Amino acid sequence: MAMEQIMIVVLVLALVVALYLVYRQRQAVQEAKKSERMKQVFLQNINHEIRVPLELFRTLAQTVGKEDLYLSKNEKRSISEQMVYNANLISTLLDEVMMFTDTDTVGHRLHMESFSPNALCRRCLEANTLSIYHREAVKLHFKRELNDEFFVKSDRHLVELIVNKLVINACKFTEEGEITVGCNTTLRPDCLTIHVSDTGVGIPENRRGSIFSYFEQPDDLQDEAELDLSICRRVAESLGGELLYDERYEQGTRLMLILPLR
Repeated sequence: MAMEQIMIVVLVLALVVALYLVYRQRQAVQEAKKSERMKQVFLQNINHEIRVPLELFRTLAQTVGKEDLYLSKNEKRSISEQMVYNANLISTLLDEVMMFTDTDTVGHRLHMESFSPNALCRRCLEANTLSIYHREAVKLHFKRELNDEFFVKSDRHLVELIVNKLVINACKFTEEGEITVGCNTTLRPDCLTIHVSDTGVGIPENRRGSIFSYFEQPDDLQDEAELDLSICRRVAESLGGELLYDERYEQGTRLMLILPLR
């Protein structure tokens, strides 16, 4: 009788283990499908975004290639600025691809260095001046809250990629008013807060809870801005920080990158 009971226990345990393995296998298949779908949508968005500056490059190349073309100094400067801006835009998109892959890489090595957050914010605004070139009703503004001599230590390149992407998104959705970038230690004394605010259309209330959730729900959230924000949040977390939506801001949208002071 004892032997029969032992056999029953062994069979039950074997069944439990088998069911657990089936469950894990099914989970792995679902994760693989979600990851594949996520990559497909990401590449579709990148493909769409990169064609815009490439088309402009083609147009500019055809323009300056005309033999009978005369360009004034202002026209030459305008063409040069457009080419530089779109080259930077393509570079940002390629960096975004790297951010996308780096977030899936275990043990990504950060390149820590000291830098001025004020200078970084100003660079991101200057890099996007042409994105509002034809919208005179929109102004780019830097809010100086820290001394220029204030320095922080982090991966400057990744921080700049995040802030630049936030400014790009703000430019996309702001038709009038201003886009303001600033940084302070007011919110959390032990952290640097870089904020990007705009007076655009804002984020609908029913979507505010999901703007960073693309990686959890790739089939439902296919908006490129949500994809950008999801990648930026994951990169922020790799820096030991976080990316937050400011619910108290009511004039449009404000996003805050919070980084630990080192």
